[in-house]
Amino acid sequence: MVFNQNVTKQELAKLFAEIAEDEKTAAECKRAALDAEIRKFGKPLPRPGGHCWDGECPVRLVKPYYPETARRLKVRGDVLISLIFNEDGKVAYASVTKGNPLFHKSALSAAYLSEYPRRMCENKPLKFRRTIKYHFNPEM
Repeated sequence: MVFNQNVTKQELAKLFAEIAEDEKTAAECKRAALDAEIRKFGKPLPRPGGHCWDGECPVRLVKPYYPETARRLKVRGDVLISLIFNEDGKVAYASVTKGNPLFHKSALSAAYLSEYPRRMCENKPLKFRRTIKYHFNPEM
């Protein structure tokens, strides 16, 4: 499993500033698309659930391995991972929001291998955030 968390504070600050701008742009595009749906259909169209957000389903959502130590101890639990995706839909940064430390490395490794479709607004690719919840169960 390969992932790189070697991001300087300056690079991270720049990434968060860029994503804040892209989120504003995305909100404007979403509002315009919703208005267009209401004008055309009289109501907003339904959205898919699960790991799909705003009609975007993952291109690849990797399932984490279950650590052997946790399996021996029969530990179960959930891990929440906050992700920032770059303009190509690949993970630029991931961090554990909460969960059992036994599962952190496995969850981060899987998260870094996950991928979403590119998010576009007016032909401009955008960075975006997502949260993935991984379930760890020794019986699985």
